[in-house]
Amino acid sequence: MSTTEYTVKDLKTLGKTIIVVGKPTGTRVVINLLVNNDPLNMGLCFSPRFDQTKIVLNSRVNGKWQTEQQARKGDFLWSQNDDAEYKLEVGTNEISCYWNGLKLEGCTFAHRVDASTYKGLEIRGLEVTKVDFEDNEASSAPVETQMDIKGIVALGKTFKVIANPVSVRSIFNFKANDDDNNIAFHFNPRFDQKVIVRNNRVNGAWQNEERSMVVPFSWQLNQEYEYNIYVTASYFSCVWDGVEVCRFNHRSPVEQDVGLAIKGMCIKSIRSI
Repeated sequence: MSTTEYTVKDLKTLGKTIIVVGKPTGTRVVINLLVNNDPLNMGLCFSPRFDQTKIVLNSRVNGKWQTEQQARKGDFLWSQNDDAEYKLEVGTNEISCYWNGLKLEGCTFAHRVDASTYKGLEIRGLEVTKVDFEDNEASSAPVETQMDIKGIVALGKTFKVIANPVSVRSIFNFKANDDDNNIAFHFNPRFDQKVIVRNNRVNGAWQNEERSMVVPFSWQLNQEYEYNIYVTASYFSCVWDGVEVCRFNHRSPVEQDVGLAIKGMCIKSIRSI
C-alpha cells in the first residue's frame, strides 16, 4: 500500500468543508490546515492515532506545537484496513471534525489564530481515494488552488477532477518520481488559444509537442468542468466533460510512483479510482 501525500497551496479553508476519504497506511493519519502555506504554522493539526486509539488536535506557531486537545474513541472500531471519511468543517469561530459521519466528543477546535490567514492543506498517512472541497455558504468567484500529490501509483488508475479553470492555462503534470524535471505527461488546455497541448519532459528538456484544437464545447473560464484522465498500459486518455479530447502514448515508464501537480484551477474535488 502506498502513502499518498497531498499538498494544496493557496486554498483558503475558512468557510470550507474538507472531505478526505482514504485507507490508513500507518498508525497515524494527519490533516493539517496551514497558515499562509507555511508548514511551520498550522491553524489545526487533526491526527487520528491508531496506536493510541485517540484523536489529537493541535496548532503550531513558528514551528512550536501548542497545547494538545484530545478526543477519545467513538462508537466505531479503529480499523486500519478500511477506507474512512474524515471531514473538517471550518466555521467562523471553530473547526468541527467528523470521522465516518460521527462528530466525536472533544472534536470541536476553537480557532487560536486569525482564521482568515488559513491557507493551504496537507494530508499524510493515507492512501487517499477522494478529496472534496465544499463551500459552507454561497461563494464568490473561484480562486486558484495549486495541488501537489506525491506517491501515486498511476498505472491502471482513473483520476477524476472537478474544477473551475481560473487561468488561461490549466496544467496537469504527471511527474516521474515527483521530479519537476521529468514529466511523463503534461496536459495543458490553453483557453487563450483554444488548444490542448501535450508533452513530456526529460531531464529538464521538453520533448516533441502535440496539439489539438477541435473541442466540441465552449472554452469558458470560471465554469465548472469534469476532467477524467485514464492511465492505461499504453497511453493517457483525457476526457473533458464526457468527451475524449486526446490520447498521449507513453514515452516513459509509468509503473513507478509518480507525482501529480495541478495548477490554474479552482479544484472542487479529486478522486483516484
